[in-house]
Amino acid sequence: MNRFGQKPGFPGRRAIVAALLIVALLAAVAGCGSSSTEGSGDNGAGSQQGNSSLNSAAKDRAARIAARKARAKARKRAIRARAKARREARKARAAARLAARKARAANRRIRLRARALARSGGDVNCGDFASQARAQLYLLPGDPFGLDGDGDGVACADLPCPCSKAAGGGSGSGGEEAASEPPRSFSGTVVDVADGDTIDVSTPSGSVETIRIIGIDTPEVYGGVECGGPAASAMMKRLATGQRVRVTSDPTQDRRDHYGRLLAYIDKGSQDLGYTMVRRGLASAYPYDGPFQRYPKYARADRRARTHGIGSWSHCDISPG
Repeated sequence: MNRFGQKPGFPGRRAIVAALLIVALLAAVAGCGSSSTEGSGDNGAGSQQGNSSLNSAAKDRAARIAARKARAKARKRAIRARAKARREARKARAAARLAARKARAANRRIRLRARALARSGGDVNCGDFASQARAQLYLLPGDPFGLDGDGDGVACADLPCPCSKAAGGGSGSGGEEAASEPPRSFSGTVVDVADGDTIDVSTPSGSVETIRIIGIDTPEVYGGVECGGPAASAMMKRLATGQRVRVTSDPTQDRRDHYGRLLAYIDKGSQDLGYTMVRRGLASAYPYDGPFQRYPKYARADRRARTHGIGSWSHCDISPG
């Protein structure tokens, strides 16, 4: 036995304990390595799933953004298209108004020349005119040139009279240019109001027709102002100027009057403008060429306005002269 009381050649207690500690330490190290490897595998799978979810969400967000951009572009295109259409419509209306003004100015110049010629003692005859429409402009009060031999209000009736905006102030220059007849019913824009029963309306072909409204007669404002004339003109201007209207001819009436003006009803939506003028006492019902289709309604409104002194009837007799 040695001094520690151990037999020679047998390991000491301390050595055994140290060896056991080393073995336990090695086992712990090995276990940590294994669990680390397994955890790493689990983490890899989770990472792949997370990346896939992120990619899907990113794609959905990109699709939503692209859809919003497409809708915004479509809205912008629609806004631009509507703005362009409005600009073109305004230009068309302005062009129609300008054409009508030029035509009326040209006709006024011709009438001024005719009056000057009559005052100076000059003379013209039907052979001097290319069309009845131009001759009509020289038919002055009293017929100083003798152009209306039968006294029916039509100058040089034997001359050709194309269906155009003749002497009434349409878009042709004196009405000498032939034009295609508009449909019996069409929509157009009122570009000018001459008086209470005569307006200028654009046609589908882009020209302008002077419309003599069927079924009514209003006091005059040209060639001498008659009582009630200014009120009728002012009302028709408020009702019709710049408005979109429906022009409808009456099969029981002539297509045009002897001045070449189109004879038609004027409806603004559901409102019959001729009937409105009669009902307000600013026009009288006028079956010029025999009873027209809407005459019963117009006649009732006319009787009521006369009886109750409505509108101009309160201080004028606006019966057709």
